[in-house]
Amino acid sequence: MRSRDRVLAGTVELVIERGIAGTTIEAVSERTGVARTTIYRHWPSQSALVLAAFGSVLQVPSAPDSGSLRDDLLVLVEGLAAALAGPAARLMPALIDAAERDPRFAALHREEATTRHAPVLLVIRRGIARGELPPETDPVDVLDLVTGPLFYRRWVGAGRVDADYVRTVVDTVLTAYGTPRPS
Repeated sequence: MRSRDRVLAGTVELVIERGIAGTTIEAVSERTGVARTTIYRHWPSQSALVLAAFGSVLQVPSAPDSGSLRDDLLVLVEGLAAALAGPAARLMPALIDAAERDPRFAALHREEATTRHAPVLLVIRRGIARGELPPETDPVDVLDLVTGPLFYRRWVGAGRVDADYVRTVVDTVLTAYGTPRPS
């Protein structure tokens, strides 16, 4: 395994174990055996390293374009459900916690959210343009309505976040906007 990969894997492990505050460049160096100077050569700061570690376990999806808002949302929201079952789910609370305490991580959290929201917002805007949602629909509201329940169920509720749940959430939201459920 290359030193870059070792550093990213070690960073993920440390964030899961210690949170972001405990994931210093020094701790990553100690965990991975990679010199601090090498780490700094690739990532100029702790926040840059943490962002890269997030990206190593949770890829930004591309925006599908099937011609159907429902089908495109199902692809994207099912991808989120899968991410919430993997290592990224253990990283997200650490980033949210750090964002509450440190403006640098608040900025990192906003950047991360903006990047990950972009494909979903694009799909929703296409649906509005095709008339699948009313023209006055706020795409951010739809994003929140289709993704929020997954986060709630993952960290607060006791239910499963699976494909059936995703279909229920997407269909409920689209029905609320006047889009009929498929038969």
